[in-house]
Amino acid sequence: MNRGTLPILARLHSLQTAARFVPGGGRVISEATDRNPVAQLLRVLNETMLARSLRFVSAAGPSLTLDVAGRRVLRVTDAEGLLGADVCLATDVLEDEHKDDLIKLFQGVALVREDLHVISGPVGRGGEEVSVGLPVALLADLLLVDLNVTEPDEDPVEVPEEVVPPTPAEIAAGETGLSGFAAAVGPALIAWLIDGGAEDGRTDGPEEMVSHLQGFLADERDSLERQFDSLSAAPGDAICMILGAMLVEGHSIVGARIGPSILLGVIEGDATTATLGAWRAALR
Repeated sequence: MNRGTLPILARLHSLQTAARFVPGGGRVISEATDRNPVAQLLRVLNETMLARSLRFVSAAGPSLTLDVAGRRVLRVTDAEGLLGADVCLATDVLEDEHKDDLIKLFQGVALVREDLHVISGPVGRGGEEVSVGLPVALLADLLLVDLNVTEPDEDPVEVPEEVVPPTPAEIAAGETGLSGFAAAVGPALIAWLIDGGAEDGRTDGPEEMVSHLQGFLADERDSLERQFDSLSAAPGDAICMILGAMLVEGHSIVGARIGPSILLGVIEGDATTATLGAWRAALR
């Protein structure tokens, strides 16, 4: 399938899905059985081209209201029952420095095992510029969410055709599964290392790149752990994310944690889809 058609198929799929509404006019976008309600929230944002105010409400109580336009989150206009919302509420336009705080709010309102619904209305504070705010695609990349799925999430663990999933032997080769994750990403992961746990000291790739990764991890491991904990459901949980740091143009950093082990690697080009499929395979 031509990858350029995926966004179109995803939009068609969303239009074909029967809508369910709750009293007050909210449309249910994620049910208690959905495995990844944050992904459903992001897909709603990604379908919003005209400037709108979107209020996301969890059946558990928390709510989050955003101004959205052109597939960008412009600002947070209201938050109820969510810790740490003050930073985003205090700014008129969300910028790159706010992305981690915004992701925490997404995770706080899009709770697993709770229905999530959305109410749409006129844009809040009057600004409708689409050249500002945070791109939904960037937020999805950081959370390893594929915005262009064409099937429901209940039947999703399908590795894209270009990804070669690790064999059971590859997964078993490392106690934590990080070696299997690296193998499944394939050539796009051009350099990597594992620190801690049974696979401590394993590396692959050009020596100079590995050396840079080792130096970064030696200085920033505590900060990286805190970053993992800030985005995971609970401290110490397994997590994988694309980090914002760039080594050279066209390359970004992937970080992953399972148990006491951390993998840090250099990803070449746009490898978000491959990384997502590999991570799912490593956790099987």
